[in-house]
Amino acid sequence: MLASPIPVPCPEPAISPHTLEQLLTSYPRTPEAEQRLGELHALLTSARPQAPLAARLTWLEELVRWLQAPGATPSRRGRLAPVESQGSARLRLLVEVLSEEPVWCEALRDVLASVLTETSALRLFTEPGLSAGRGLLGDAVARLGQQLVPPAPDERDLAQWVWRLFPGKEGQAWLDELSEEQVVAFCALLRSPSFAPLTEAVEDAVLVLASRASALGLASDVLARLPPGPVEHSPFVRLPRACEALRLEVRAGAQGSTVERRREACAEAIAGCRAATQRVLRHMDAHAVGTDLVYRLEQLGHALDRLESLLWLLAPDRARATPGAALRLLSSLVDAHARERSVVALFRSSVRRISRRIFEHTGEVGRHYIATTQDEYHRMVSAAAGGGLLTAGTAALKLAITFAALPLFFEGLASATNYALCFLLIQLLGFTLATKQPSMTAAALAASMDVKAGDKGMHSLVQQLACITRSQLASVFGNLGAVVATVTFVGLVIQALRGQPLLEASEAEYVVRSLHPLKSGTLLFAALTGVLLWCSSVFGGWLENWVHYQRLPEALARHPGLRCLLGEARAKKLGEALARHACGLGANVSLGLLLGMTPAVCRFFGLPMDVRHVTLSAGTLAFAGTALGPERLVEPAFLWAVVGLLGVGIINLTVSFSLGLSAAVRSRGLEPVGFLRLACAVLAGGFRSLADFVLPPVPLQPAPPPSSRYSVRSAARSRSSSRGGDGLHGMPFATSRTPPSTHHQNG
Repeated sequence: MLASPIPVPCPEPAISPHTLEQLLTSYPRTPEAEQRLGELHALLTSARPQAPLAARLTWLEELVRWLQAPGATPSRRGRLAPVESQGSARLRLLVEVLSEEPVWCEALRDVLASVLTETSALRLFTEPGLSAGRGLLGDAVARLGQQLVPPAPDERDLAQWVWRLFPGKEGQAWLDELSEEQVVAFCALLRSPSFAPLTEAVEDAVLVLASRASALGLASDVLARLPPGPVEHSPFVRLPRACEALRLEVRAGAQGSTVERRREACAEAIAGCRAATQRVLRHMDAHAVGTDLVYRLEQLGHALDRLESLLWLLAPDRARATPGAALRLLSSLVDAHARERSVVALFRSSVRRISRRIFEHTGEVGRHYIATTQDEYHRMVSAAAGGGLLTAGTAALKLAITFAALPLFFEGLASATNYALCFLLIQLLGFTLATKQPSMTAAALAASMDVKAGDKGMHSLVQQLACITRSQLASVFGNLGAVVATVTFVGLVIQALRGQPLLEASEAEYVVRSLHPLKSGTLLFAALTGVLLWCSSVFGGWLENWVHYQRLPEALARHPGLRCLLGEARAKKLGEALARHACGLGANVSLGLLLGMTPAVCRFFGLPMDVRHVTLSAGTLAFAGTALGPERLVEPAFLWAVVGLLGVGIINLTVSFSLGLSAAVRSRGLEPVGFLRLACAVLAGGFRSLADFVLPPVPLQPAPPPSSRYSVRSAARSRSSSRGGDGLHGMPFATSRTPPSTHHQNG
């Protein structure tokens, strides 16, 4: 309990039994020694335990600033200067001076004891780095508010004074450099029963942290992910009881085996809480991840760590509860306070697990876009041709919407609806759209980088990259070939029926000019489109995780209204369909909205931004070509538009793939060196077999019968030479001995 403020009489001048000259007799007479000892002498002679609290806090702050100040520190005469940090040297000098003069030591002890009596240290132990129960968004808003409007100063809050003494990483670094030997000597000089308020604050902090950990662990969404059983057996129920029992024993003065048993009970409860937390995290990894729940579990782990550190101070153990341990606790508190000011760090630690879950599912979808056999390659081309066929109609509607001169909002809404319906139809019919593949196949490649190491694993990664590249090219060629052929045919038919082309000459020339790579922003717009493509894949993965986290498939299957309307079997199928197609639904709808509304929103704010999607741009350019006629197709303007279209395709795919790969790698905590090793492996062996990155894989020939005059080895050699060269380690990248997977082209 905190005592009432001490009555403050008029301060009397402190008595100094030592003069500066007497202090200097024990140290070399150098300018540095005179300056350091002069500063310390002035500080110690001005110590007044009966001064107002603000004056005592200011005096202590000046003393700490002297300890932290740069500059050489003298050593006693006849002693070699020890190898020590700057802070340890200053602390050593202070200990030496206080050891020779008990009056100064007593004054410093009285100042510290009075400050601890009149201030509260509870927030110092319970708040740095720990949430106050507001949740992820609530804590983010609170951090922003503290950066804009700092908290009001409170001189009776010891935590504010500590943060002022040790600001940020610099304060933590200074504490970490202190010698434990000097810290032990300093604490031995100041040992006093007057420091009981600090012990009481530790006891109160133990109760507060145990109660918070118990409340976090007994939340409904945590219990729902733990095995069923009586709540009274939960470690989160035992924890505050065990901590309270230990606190009562310590306050009663118990020692020895009694306190040890109570501490072991607390340690068992903490271990049980950690095990339950890991069980909940594993459950989320296997099913779905909730960002706010992950954040609360992280806070629970931090609270348990802090509680464990305080328990060792509350029930001292000779091996662990030392002044050095208290110093490390103070350093961790300073570090936690410095980190809790960053909003970016708050979201980075909490979003990592859900981002990994999102990219894991995206990678699972991306594996369906990787053709490893010739049959899969042909199916990929066919599915891409179907996607190009549907995109031709979308391109026609896009031109109609563009030249209809609608208001900005309705133009964006119409374009978004056009795109979204096309993408959903592509998914439902099992077709593919080439630009949606890179971010998903990049996540699949990152998943392989996480589990494959060494030369053999790197060789396998290069093989997978070759499969991804040729699969992507197959989709691009299938999309572009189908959309150009379809648009050309439809344009010629319309022109024959109407007697005039679908587009007027001015509209066709506008389309051609808009794709010029140098005289328009088409390449910049293509990069923006690549970002939007990646964002849509992230949203699709997030929606899939959210659907499973909220258990929407089960809710739909058991919804009374749906079961009455559709029947039990159909309601169950509806829930299963939502679980299967949630990712594709979210990705397709979000991509349609992004492609349609982004230009409208940008133009609303006066930004001349647009989107350039390679398949849609190919369709619009084909419409323009049919309107202009064959004689205009060889003009420089149209040829430049074709070059711009190629640039759009390359930038679309490169930006989307790069963002997808980097984000997936970061979510798995992989080092960037993996990129360099993969690039070096491609340069070392990939270019020796470029055909593996472009051409479809060669089917494996059946092994010859034993009676054949050719051995299995010679047959394998002949198959390898049929590709015109080997890849890394003499193996063609395209050769796969794994059974073909079942592909689900989801657009």
